[in-house]
Formats: sequence, C-alpha cells, structure tokens
Amino acid sequence: MKKKVMKIAFVLVILAFLIVQIYPVIWLFIASIKPTVELSSQPFALPKTITFENFAKVLGDGNIGTYMWNSLKVTGISLLLIIVLSATAGYALSKFRVRGRRKVYSFFTFGIMIPVQITLIPLFIFYSKMGILNTSFALILPQVGFALPLSVMMFVSFYEFVPDELIEAAIVDGCSPFRTFIQIVFPLARNTVITIASMYSILIWNDFIFANTFVSENSAKTVAMGLKDYVGAFGNVDWGATFAAIAISILPPLIIYFALNKWVTAGMTAGATKG
Repeated sequence: MKKKVMKIAFVLVILAFLIVQIYPVIWLFIASIKPTVELSSQPFALPKTITFENFAKVLGDGNIGTYMWNSLKVTGISLLLIIVLSATAGYALSKFRVRGRRKVYSFFTFGIMIPVQITLIPLFIFYSKMGILNTSFALILPQVGFALPLSVMMFVSFYEFVPDELIEAAIVDGCSPFRTFIQIVFPLARNTVITIASMYSILIWNDFIFANTFVSENSAKTVAMGLKDYVGAFGNVDWGATFAAIAISILPPLIIYFALNKWVTAGMTAGATKG
C-alpha cells in the first residue's frame, strides 16, 4: 500500500512538473492566434476567434526572415567549429602522449570558470578596433570560445574509453593518425557529437547578450535581438505580433530537440562518457 501511494505521489509530481514546463509554450501558441483586442482583454482565456493576422504582420515586414537567417548562419558555423575543434583537441589531449598535455587540458577546463559578462567590454573594444562589429563573425567567435571548454571535456571523457589497442591496430594496418581519427574514432563519438550540437544549438540560437553587445544594425541582428522591434514608443508592445514572432523563432530549437531527443538522452547518460 505504501509503495502504491509513493508511486501515485511520484506520478503526480511529474505531471505537475510537466504542466509547469509545457503550459507557457502552449499558451504562447494560443496567444499568437488571438486578435489583439481579445489578447488585451482576456489574455489567459481560450480564443473566441482564431486569426493568423499576427503571423501575417510578422512575416509581411520582411525582417523576421533576415533575423532567422542570421541566427541560422551563426548557429550553423559556430556548431561546425565547436565540434571540429573540440573533437580534434579532445582526441589529441586524450591519446597523444606529448609533454604538457595535462597543462593544456587544465587551460581548457579553466575556461569554464570565466563569466561571460566580464569579457564583453574587452571584446567590444577589440572588435571595434578590428572593424568586425555588426558582423556574424563577432557573434561566432565568443560562442565558439566559451563552448570549447565543456565540449573538449566531454570528448576527452569519451576518448578515454576508446581502447588504445583499436587505434594501434589501425596504425599497424597502415592508417595515418588523421585517417584513424576520421574513419574509426570519430564515428564512435556520435552520441557525444549530437549531445553537444543539440545543447549548443539551442543556446546559440537563443543568445541575446552577445548579439545585444556586438550588433546594432538590422542587417546583422539575430532572432533574439529582432524581437525588440515589437517594443514601440514609450514601451508600448504589439503583443500579438510579439507572440507570433516568438512562436516562429522557437520552432527550429523545438524541431531540433524532438528530432534528436533519443540521441541527446543517450549522450547525456552514457555517450558523453563511454559511448
């Protein structure tokens, strides 16, 4: 009887947690299809009239497409660099017996302790002198730099469980170190790659602090920055258009998460440490 009560209580807690997590997303999509007048008078009620006017307004101004393309470009290039650099660096630090590799690894892990906020002013000054403000490059560099420490640690943890005998056998068979990595070792790290890609794709797509600091021109704004366009004079907000824009902007991260959910779970539990 006691076990049954505990099981019911556990299920109720999980359901409550799911409701708390899912309700804001459901409410967001409901609010995005409500007329502006109805949204102002009854924001939490079900829509009496369904309208796609808010989406038409957002898509009609032409900016949301530019913002999403910029976010896609920054996210895609950043993920490619993060995976390539961290996978190769992790492999070298784990399998190459060279002097000082432990110090290099400690250098990477030290980067986890550096707060993003204290780097904004130095980076802004550096980017200003280099003339790369208001470019995608100014957003890609810090994203890659701050993602490398954790990514390298995850790859090093995985590579530690790859038998050295497997690599030695490949080299004896005539494989170069590069070919051994590309054709044998790296494919084994699929769960780790997908875990890092899914985690940082959401973080980079939703980034606001770097975009707000290094970008001011509309042509270089990302989605997170572009949502500020719906705040008008005196702080007035077009909530219908804002909710529609948010609904559009969160679709890519949701699709990525649900598409890769199985591998993300595997990577979090096992793949990040032993494949």
